[in-house]
Amino acid sequence: MLVFTDYVLTFLQSHPLMDEAVAHEHNKPVFFKRDLIFTHLVVDKVTGGTYGQENTYTVYYAGSLEGRVYKVVEWLDADGVSNSELLDVYEVTTPEPIRAIQISKKHKSLYVSSDTRVRQVDLFMCHGRYDNCLRCSHDPYCGWDKDANMCKPYQPGLLQDVTGSTPGLCDASIAKKKMVVTWGQSIHLGCAVKLPRPISLKDITWHHYSKDKGKYQIRYRPDKYIETSEHGLVVMNVNEADAGRYDCKMGGDIVCSYNITVDAHRCSAPARTNDFQKVYSDWCHEFEKYKLAMKTWERKQAQCANRNNISQQNSHPNDIYAARSNPFV
Repeated sequence: MLVFTDYVLTFLQSHPLMDEAVAHEHNKPVFFKRDLIFTHLVVDKVTGGTYGQENTYTVYYAGSLEGRVYKVVEWLDADGVSNSELLDVYEVTTPEPIRAIQISKKHKSLYVSSDTRVRQVDLFMCHGRYDNCLRCSHDPYCGWDKDANMCKPYQPGLLQDVTGSTPGLCDASIAKKKMVVTWGQSIHLGCAVKLPRPISLKDITWHHYSKDKGKYQIRYRPDKYIETSEHGLVVMNVNEADAGRYDCKMGGDIVCSYNITVDAHRCSAPARTNDFQKVYSDWCHEFEKYKLAMKTWERKQAQCANRNNISQQNSHPNDIYAARSNPFV
């Protein structure tokens, strides 16, 4: 007969072992991120797609130790293979850990609590959350209205492609902006895409369609093509070869597009020293205006940040995201 000491028995009680590892459903995790600890999880089932092609999606809301909620969607393809994608990340109780999380089908809301607050998040957070067709169409709760050019709660007739199986679905909804620029000018092509920080690592690339070179991906270099902090593109010293269409793509989908026309007749290249000096003087003047505008913007940003800090300090600890009736009555 085996006899164990109290120390061994205590150790066995506090360190139980499973007979074998618990396998993932479909033999792979739905979502994985290094150094991220989840505290609570709730799951919702959503049916979307056009009539006859409906699909059921599993939406996971995982609360983290940092107070964020990670929204992940999972679906099965035609071969029964599981696929998943991180859709969104909500700053809910940050920096407090999430202690409880629950879905209310009646109020179409997600309720999240920490040690000091309870917050309410709309499940159908479409308009205002997604500012482009691409992100909107990937959310099974939402669909893109190409006539109104906005994201709405999904209903038949709206654009939706949760699985990403319809390339170019949103291309027709992308407004192609037209710009006429002069020779030697430097232009900024803005393409600000609102992405939560954990999703912002997706590849965003710029592509140029020109008569001479055809279609090619732009490679950044300081003398010609510069990427901005918001994934915009600055084209330096524009010439005739820079005319054409510029597409900003996230993955393989177009997010924004520009048609650039270079007016080489209205502003010809300088030919004399005095002309170069005049152009340089004009450029210095414009640069000084730009620096002044930047300082003004930075000052206003600092003032806004101070006001936001004061507002957060004065907010009620049990504030909510959406004004809704009490679900617990």
